[in-house]
Order: sequence, then structure tokens, then C-alpha cells
Amino acid sequence: MDTIVQAKRVLEIFKEMSQIPRGSGNEKGISDYIVNFAHNLGLEATQDSEWNVVIKKPATPGYENRPSVILQGHIDMVCVKGHDSNHDFTKDPIANIIEGEWMHADDTTLGADNGMGGAMILAVLEDKNQQHGPLQILFTTNEETGMDGAAAVKEGQVTGDYLINLDTEVEHEFCVSCAGGCHVNVSIPLLRENNLPGYDAGLSLTVKGLKGGHSGIEIIEQRANANQVLARVLYDLEKQYSFNLASFVGGVKHNAIPSKAVATMSVRNEDIEAIKTLIKFYEKEYKHEFAIKDPDLTFIVEEIPTPETVYADDTSEALISYLYLAEDGVHSMSQTIEGLVETSDNLAIVSEGTHTIDILVSVRSSNKNSLEYLSKKLLLLADTLGVSATRSGGYPAWEYDKGSKLEEQVIALYNTMSDTPARVNAVHAGLECGLLKNILPNTEMISFGPTIISPHTNMERVHLPSVEHVYVFLKALLEKLQ
Repeated sequence: MDTIVQAKRVLEIFKEMSQIPRGSGNEKGISDYIVNFAHNLGLEATQDSEWNVVIKKPATPGYENRPSVILQGHIDMVCVKGHDSNHDFTKDPIANIIEGEWMHADDTTLGADNGMGGAMILAVLEDKNQQHGPLQILFTTNEETGMDGAAAVKEGQVTGDYLINLDTEVEHEFCVSCAGGCHVNVSIPLLRENNLPGYDAGLSLTVKGLKGGHSGIEIIEQRANANQVLARVLYDLEKQYSFNLASFVGGVKHNAIPSKAVATMSVRNEDIEAIKTLIKFYEKEYKHEFAIKDPDLTFIVEEIPTPETVYADDTSEALISYLYLAEDGVHSMSQTIEGLVETSDNLAIVSEGTHTIDILVSVRSSNKNSLEYLSKKLLLLADTLGVSATRSGGYPAWEYDKGSKLEEQVIALYNTMSDTPARVNAVHAGLECGLLKNILPNTEMISFGPTIISPHTNMERVHLPSVEHVYVFLKALLEKLQ
């Protein structure tokens, strides 16, 4: 694009990064790439046991007494592909397809979250004309699966007066606070029995076509959750026709709203056509319910071989009941920041283990007490249904430091450089700033980045003019920070 001038190198680096598999838990390759990138510039770079990378670059002459700055981002990405895609995230490069002002991949996540921020940081590092105070760079791993990399950073590993996180996804928005969260892990005993006599046919029921999306950023959209929709349909279906549930799986990531869920069951052959007709009726009802948010919602019923084994009644009842009754989506809105979701949860994953059916619920809140309340509700529901549930994976919220010196400078400079005024906001998602603040209590922090649409889905795309704008602003900011 002709409009991408200063950011040309950013896009080149991003393309190089896109050749390296970097799904969460598979970051050694991209970590090594970053270390080699720094070493080729003659810079000190270290890796820790989690493959986090710290790079240090001295201040440019005349800037030695400026505040020290940490530039920070994560190097892993969410790996989601379309249901018909054959992409292998462990070895295949990610396509960088440019159409007009947007870049996207080929029916997979693009990894602009947070790869584009990382590419900006590396481009700044190699720019010999960039002026700045003392710089430290922190690249973290496993952000998308629980922020394990940031949690492993030790006190003294990085230091700075200011920290700039480049993991916000709307240009013009500057994040100064984020939600904390935890997981509720529900385990239902997986009891199986031989298929019962008379149930001489098999059916699969698939809920698909949903938008899904980031379970923090896009939870406010109140999109359909495939796991809960499927449970609701099965609950109503069993009131009309007898069947035996044989399997139920849905969702792929703890931080992605499930866009697909599949159940199989044994049924009476004589009921097949009637069940198909009833499910078509249900499909119309749900299409109406989610007509605005998920217009492509689809139910697919297919005949399959009769399952040899099915869930015992206790297993089936507990599973459907929990998914039907559990709260999902927005729980409460902030009373202090207009339009901000304060507390929410996502019935993220239903999976079969060897001895249990496991439900992973992701809970978020910027209010500690509200987080406790919703988590306890989910635990209590499991206890009421006679199944076990535990809480894990807690991470802290990043509380707002209103009126910080960093915020004042960032907003003032941005407003002189942009026709669109800066918006200071909080985000209903976990940012690593919350964890890093624990080891950097006196470091002022802010987060910004280019516009990324539909992260964590195969529809992810990044707005290229915003990449240019944010990169130019970042370079100006590093020069002017006092």
C-alpha cells in the first residue's frame, strides 16, 4: 500500500515472524529468532526457561538522563482455523494476504495479536535514527493460554520508569486498566454403558456458523455460545424424544467464545425423521434469537453408525444440566467506566478425558469481589449437581493509576499528532500489565496498538493504515518522553 511508508519494515518483520510456528507452548523458534535479531544488531539479549526474551539497548547520545522505558509484547498467538482448513500450525507459515487497507490470513488466525506489536518493537530496535532513553525490551510467552511467561518474569529481570505494552487492538484507544480472572474447572464422572436395546440408529448434531471471538474483548457482543446452545437444544429434545447421548465436545481455547459444538447420540430409527424436523424448528427459533449477533448460526443433523456405548444417565444429566444452568456471557457492567463489562464468564471448552467430561469456564472481572461471586456461583452449581469443580489459573487485575505522568504525556502527544482524539479506557481482558505490575510496582504503564478485528478467530485482520499511525506515534513518543 502506498500509505504504508515508515511501517514498511514493520510489515517485512511481521512476514518473517509469520514463517515461524508460534502457537502458545511452541515459542522456542520465535524466541530464537528474536534473540538472533538482537545479536545481529550487537545488542544484549537473554532467554529464560519460559523462552521469554529480554533485550537491552543503551540510550542514544544526549538521552542518557531520560526515563528508562520497557517495550513489551507477547510472542505467542492463538491458533484457530476454519472448519474446512487443512492448515498445520506446527509447521505451516501463516499467510499475509493484503486486500485494500487490511491484512488477513488464509482461513486461520493471522497472529497480528500480538505479532504486529512485536514487529514494531523490533523495527524500532534496528532503526539507527531512532532517539530514545535507556531501552529494555520484554517479549513474553504463553500469554494466550494463561500469561505463564509474564508470571515467570522475576523481579530485577527488567526495570524501567515506564512500560509500554503494545497489545491493545483499537487505534486511538489507550488502555490503563484490565480485568483479572481465573478458570473454573468442572469434572463430571464419565460413566459409559452399552447402547440400550431398541436404540438402533445414530445421529450427530452440530451447532456451527457462530462468530465466536475473544471471550474478553467481544463478550459484550453477547454472541451465541455453541456449547450452551447445544445443551439447550438437547435439553428440549429429550422432552420430546428419547435418546442416549454418546459424546459432546465443543470449544478449542479458554479465551475464545465457542463457535462450534458437536454431540452424538443413539436414537430409535423410527424417530429419525421427526427428530430432524424438530431440530429444524429449533434452528429457526435460535436463528431468530441470535439474528443480529450470529446470523449464520446453523444446526446440522447427520445419520451416523449406531454408537456402541453411550453415557450413563447420571453423566448425561449432569453435563446437560450444568451447561444449561451455568451463567454465560456478561454478568455485570462497570459502574465507574461507561460501556465497560466488569464481570463475565465463558463456557469455553467441553472435552472428554479418560474418566471425566471436563468443562472449562473462563471468568473475568475488574472487580475482585464480583470475580469471587461469579466464581463461587459456578462452583456452587457444580456442587449442587453432585460433580466436582475447582478454581485455578488466577491472574490479577491491573488497577487504574489515574493521572500518571506517562498517561499525561502519551495522551497529549497523541492529540497533537492525530485528528481523532485519544480515548483512555479499560479493557475487559487480561493484559500482562496486571502481572508485571506485581514485580514493577513503581513503573507507570500504558497499552496501545493498531486496530485488529476478530482476533482469536479465522476472520482476524489488521488495519494497515493504523499500523503506520501507531508505529509513527511510538517512534515520536520514545523521542519525547520525559
